[in-house]
Amino acid sequence: MNELSKMEFVASEKAVDLDALCQEIRARACTGEFDNQAFVSQDIIEKLKQLGVYRALVPKRFGGDAISPREFCELIETLSKADGSVGWVASFGMSPAYLGSLPEATLEELYKDGPDVVFAGGIFPPQPAEITDEGVRVSGRWKFSSGCMGADIIGVGISPLKNNEMQGLPRMAVMPAHKAKIEMTWDTVGLKGTGSHDLVVEDVLVEKHWTFVRGEPSKLPEPFFKYPSLPLATQVLTVVGIGVAAAALEEFQILAPGKEIGR
Repeated sequence: MNELSKMEFVASEKAVDLDALCQEIRARACTGEFDNQAFVSQDIIEKLKQLGVYRALVPKRFGGDAISPREFCELIETLSKADGSVGWVASFGMSPAYLGSLPEATLEELYKDGPDVVFAGGIFPPQPAEITDEGVRVSGRWKFSSGCMGADIIGVGISPLKNNEMQGLPRMAVMPAHKAKIEMTWDTVGLKGTGSHDLVVEDVLVEKHWTFVRGEPSKLPEPFFKYPSLPLATQVLTVVGIGVAAAALEEFQILAPGKEIGR
């Protein structure tokens, strides 16, 4: 669509060409692979990592690329033209906008082994979580956790309680993905490959510094973190639809040669 289609995004010691990856995604989506299994295949998630999707908005001091929101949206639009489900899952590469509300020391721990961290979340409804001296004890079920099958970490919505009274605003509790069970409940027509299944957590202790209020301002100094996270999420998900619509128009032109749209 612009310079992005000619770029190579580099992660670790590998490079992935965006055009070539989009061609592979499109071909595999056409076989029904992602829809039939109800998630994006792990090797595609790994290629998205290599492409730089999940490090794109991570600050450079944590090893990320720190590209602009506009560049990230253009990248997601391009991937969404190849397949809407892949674009939707890739769009959660904007998670540093949320995770930036974690304490800086927690982010240093999160990115200590590299910035290519895949995050998936289940937010609603926030589940009661008992506050203890060690942190919060988390249990419950959350729906619509897009991309959870390929996630490294997951976040779930909680309502911290002490003596059965709500303590402050609802929060998100972040934990390694293996601490949550995935129940494959996502069965739809369209975007089935997003794998937006249920998360089930049973009595997991999450330390307080791994929780944050979704949408609260980050204390990180980089200019990107002055950009409100919820409006950014809206923009990123919108360009998924734009990419899917652009692909549909291209397909229409192939199927209806000589026809004029709107006539």
